[in-house]
Amino acid sequence: MPRRTPRVSLIVVLPENHVVSPARLAEGLRAHGEQEVDVLVACAGQPTNLAALHQCVGEAQFLLAPAGTSTEDLRQLAMREAPGDIVTLVSGTLVSESCADAELFMTS
Repeated sequence: MPRRTPRVSLIVVLPENHVVSPARLAEGLRAHGEQEVDVLVACAGQPTNLAALHQCVGEAQFLLAPAGTSTEDLRQLAMREAPGDIVTLVSGTLVSESCADAELFMTS
């Protein structure tokens, strides 16, 4: 009986006022080579760079929770939805308003 290749999921957790660089996300996906990766982005509110993330990982499943949802609640929400046998968690970084604007400018 041939061994089945395990499914891989990548979960990005973005609490309120956090972002993840689309370039960093794309780099993480490239590390898996040709293997298909299910991407889930769990957000508290709408992240400032949502459009850039959509461009980077258009096939991702976006889970939008109410603003103020805790990191742990976002993680649990995404883990329930993740179809992968192997799951990688990536957390966003806290940004100030000026950094968020710079992030938008660089990724648009």
